[in-house]
Amino acid sequence: MDFRTISRATAAIFGTLCLTLIMFPELIYWLFSLKQAEVGDILAKRAGVLFLGFSVLCFMARDAVIPDVQRLVVVTVMTAMGAMAALGIYEFWRGSVGPGIWIAILVELLISGLFYRAWRQGA
Repeated sequence: MDFRTISRATAAIFGTLCLTLIMFPELIYWLFSLKQAEVGDILAKRAGVLFLGFSVLCFMARDAVIPDVQRLVVVTVMTAMGAMAALGIYEFWRGSVGPGIWIAILVELLISGLFYRAWRQGA
């Protein structure tokens, strides 16, 4: 998969996460086996806004031809998704979240891996 395709797909995933976290945070509670709380709603909505920024970044960079710009996006998204996956694994091992977290972990690892591959291929 090339940089353009990965960027577009990731922008769509991040956009979906943005809307889900802002409009339907209870879905995340259910998926991760968490109790709903007001603080969680606030943090979910704030995280949704961050995913909006990542979505715009990936979408706007999809046609970047300057290698340094592509590399910037690759390293940024790869790092964020790799760290999110690591945090998800840690929280699962701690017993803080349920097995539904593995859906997020797998998607995060997939995105991180695809961007890593794009980076290794010259992005």
